[in-house]
Amino acid sequence: MIKLTDLYSFIESNFEFLIAIGPDERILHASRLLCRTCGPGELQLEGSSLEDSLAPESVDSFREGIAAARIGRRGLAFFVPLEFPGCSVPLKSGFVDSAEGPVFLFFGSQIDAMASITEEDKDERVKELACLYAVAEWIEVSGSIPEFFTKLPDYLAKGMLHPEQAIVYSVYQGVEYGAPPMGRTISARLLVNRQVGGEIRVGYPTPDLDVLPEEQRMLSEIARMLALALERKELREKIVLKQEEEASYARKIAELQGEIEARTAQLEDQQQKLDRVNTYLQQVNKGWEESSSQLRSMFQAIPDDVAFIDINRNLVNTNRRSFSPGMKCHKVFFDCDTPCRDCRLARIKKDKAPITIDIPNGDRFLEVHAIPVLSREQEVEGIVEFYRDITLEKTYERQLQQADKLASLGQLVSGIGHEINNPNQFIRGNIKILRQALEDMLPIVDHYYTEHPDLRIARLKYDFFRSSVLTLVDDMAHGSERIKGIVEGLRNFARKDEGLLIDTVDMNTIIEASARLVQNEVHKHADIRLELDPSIPVLAGNAQKIEQVLINLLVNAGQAMPDDRRGVVTVKTRTEDGKVVVEVGDNGKGMNDKTLKQIFDPFFTTKRAKGGTGLGLAIAYRIVEEHGGSISVASTPDVGTTFTLRFPVRNPAQAGAQPEGGGRAANG
Repeated sequence: MIKLTDLYSFIESNFEFLIAIGPDERILHASRLLCRTCGPGELQLEGSSLEDSLAPESVDSFREGIAAARIGRRGLAFFVPLEFPGCSVPLKSGFVDSAEGPVFLFFGSQIDAMASITEEDKDERVKELACLYAVAEWIEVSGSIPEFFTKLPDYLAKGMLHPEQAIVYSVYQGVEYGAPPMGRTISARLLVNRQVGGEIRVGYPTPDLDVLPEEQRMLSEIARMLALALERKELREKIVLKQEEEASYARKIAELQGEIEARTAQLEDQQQKLDRVNTYLQQVNKGWEESSSQLRSMFQAIPDDVAFIDINRNLVNTNRRSFSPGMKCHKVFFDCDTPCRDCRLARIKKDKAPITIDIPNGDRFLEVHAIPVLSREQEVEGIVEFYRDITLEKTYERQLQQADKLASLGQLVSGIGHEINNPNQFIRGNIKILRQALEDMLPIVDHYYTEHPDLRIARLKYDFFRSSVLTLVDDMAHGSERIKGIVEGLRNFARKDEGLLIDTVDMNTIIEASARLVQNEVHKHADIRLELDPSIPVLAGNAQKIEQVLINLLVNAGQAMPDDRRGVVTVKTRTEDGKVVVEVGDNGKGMNDKTLKQIFDPFFTTKRAKGGTGLGLAIAYRIVEEHGGSISVASTPDVGTTFTLRFPVRNPAQAGAQPEGGGRAANG
């Protein structure tokens, strides 16, 4: 069966007017010419019903035409739009059964439409058509768009009912042509390239002259025709302009071609010169690369850290192996997120002079020498800093100070010991006489007490005084002996050490003397408990050095106690495999594996802030090695630490022999 779209195309190729209606009286299709014939605009008919689109008498005529076509007869209907009842177009009816269903077709031509109007209307239509043709011809022959709109009123006014009095006003692309009419007007927009480009307005100077719907329809048709013509004219003008531009470009290209040829010759000459310069630069670059490599090697070989820092404290370059340009200097060298309190850059920006300062950095000391980098305007652009580790020098300086203090202390101890011993000798001698006197006097007083039971001596009842007085005298004698022992220990500890291993060393005696010396220091944190084996043999060595080792271990054990509890420091002695074994243990904080691996290293300390030098255990290790012994340590965090010393037993006759080699025991 035939398709409706093909049928519509066939009929419209032979007839100007066509309208297709379905069995439900709904308009399926309407030709564009028919939609634009009766009104100033284009009617929207498709999809609407007959009653919604046509005048009542027109609907009746279409229904009669449908009834006639249904039985195979040819009917006639008049197309009268509901909006424009003055328009009437005769159409013939027909019927077709298509693939989409039954359809009623009404078709006709403009000639038929003209036959249905009066002679006067025909004259008006002819005048309108003549106006359309005149405007269309003027569009084609006008030289430009402004010329066209300037003379448009001469052609458009002829299609009006009163051409002598008609006023035509146009606006296109913002340019006005003529004066706007003051009375009633008709108008049509100019849609060029789907955009409103302007407007045509027609009217009369007085309100007694009215415009007709047919004049509006003519103006709308002229506007549609003008839109297409203006699009073509603009396109032609653009093409002409494009051609002129292309011709201009062609002339410029020809000129540029000549310039290019001349420039090419110059460039070839310049290229030859550049080749010679390039050869020279390659030689210079090779020498520069060699110099740069040498300087880079020298820069990397500098043992101290060197850094170039810009004005914003960003690290530009350094001889450190791992760094990223742009990192902050205080982060790279001091692991600090904020600038140093004594920032050298800030001081140099102010004074523009080099500075050298010593900076503590954790357990280390750095000597930092900063030099300003100045611009041509003598403004600070950055600094170059040299970092030298002076920890060893600082440690030696503190050691010298400490040695000087110890030398002075030795002299003081000798003098003070003499000053203390002299009055103490009087006390010791007098206490003996006093005790003998009391022993002789007390029987006499006892007899007197039997007769005088209320006797008091020193405001104390006699029986209490009698039971306590000899104890008080004995305590005084013991205290005096203790003073003598402490002074003797200080004098022995402070006397000059010859470094010989020829003393007869009683380890238990040295431990007791060391405990007395550190009693006051250790007692702040812990109690000292001695578990000494009286059967251990004596050995040959240096008593003063061994005492130094034990004092160091006892003080360290006392300082290892936590602040929230009191601890116990235990010293034990025993004999094992022909060696004297000394254990110094505590129940303090303990140490982790990392600390255990470094405790015997010189200058390593966990008490730098409290004045520690990191030399005590290193010296103790060396002293034990000198005696042919060994020192080991076992420690558990939050449980405690135990140092174990092992000394080979040698009698003084063997003291001149080479000591046995001792090695550092494995920690733990």
